[in-house]
Amino acid sequence: MESMLARLTGANHAKAFAGRDAVLAAACTENSRGIRTREEYRAWLRERTVIVTMLAGAGTRWVRSLKEAVARGEDTGFDPRKPRGLFPVRNLLGRGPNRIPIAAYSLDAGMELGDRLVIVRGYEEEIRSSVLDPLGYDPGSVRFATQEVVNGKPLGHGDAARQTENRWSAYEYVVVNFGGDASNPRTMFDTLAVFDALVSSGEPVAMMMPAALFDAPAYPIELDTRGRPTAFGHAKLHGGGAASGPGYANVGVRMYRAAALLAVVERIASAWYEPGVGYSIPENDPAGREFALDNVDAELAASGLARILPIALPEELTPVKSLEDLPRFGAAIEKVRADPH
Repeated sequence: MESMLARLTGANHAKAFAGRDAVLAAACTENSRGIRTREEYRAWLRERTVIVTMLAGAGTRWVRSLKEAVARGEDTGFDPRKPRGLFPVRNLLGRGPNRIPIAAYSLDAGMELGDRLVIVRGYEEEIRSSVLDPLGYDPGSVRFATQEVVNGKPLGHGDAARQTENRWSAYEYVVVNFGGDASNPRTMFDTLAVFDALVSSGEPVAMMMPAALFDAPAYPIELDTRGRPTAFGHAKLHGGGAASGPGYANVGVRMYRAAALLAVVERIASAWYEPGVGYSIPENDPAGREFALDNVDAELAASGLARILPIALPEELTPVKSLEDLPRFGAAIEKVRADPH
């Protein structure tokens, strides 16, 4: 008989959110490792997981919004060369100063779940002093890696993963989140525990993506009759346009078995990367020359090795991409951080 977790990450997705309070307990019951408590699972995962936080760029829309604010006489004083994750917002974390960089929320999520690799293009000392130190990070648990550029621009988070593969490939699990998102510690931990429990029971799964249900997601996840994703509707691969009705979408967190991620990253780089030029991946914007993790996700979905777990709050998908997004982010993070974890 199919396990509860296999059903919730398959045909019974619709019951996942209503049953989210029981998901971690099910992971403790169904894993074959003898893990039976939250504390045991956290300790098990901590030794085998690296959380990769992407904090390498400002973003085109963000820089444009800063320039527009200056033109309106509303200069924020924020250096547009810095990653937008360093912009200060209200601190709801219960420690540190009254205002803290946006990225503190992403870097706090998963803080006790594994080692941390932060992908940057400079500003390491400011990230450490304004985010990591106030959060109470052990300096030895955080490493920085600089994403090198080609022709003056970074070539996507898939390329960042390729450049840093020697920093994450020795782990069992790689969790990726982004410095401008409203990451939820509960969603991250519960989903990773479910992922590991399925792996331990022999389920053929190499990727797990927490998801939320939306009335009309801009980039909906397409599912087959078994409830397994066939396409993720990522912006890097497809045009815009909301779904015609309710559907699932990712909330800015991806989880991989490191060996599977490495294999796909190396295959894509071998097939489509030209040094000094960039990538020519089919279906991607040919002018951008980028490699996105979206491409990895698409390949794993096509191979039947991806799953989703829709236990996330919709507010977790509230990225800051311009100054205009800040009020919405503030409201979202207030709800996300009220979620017990």
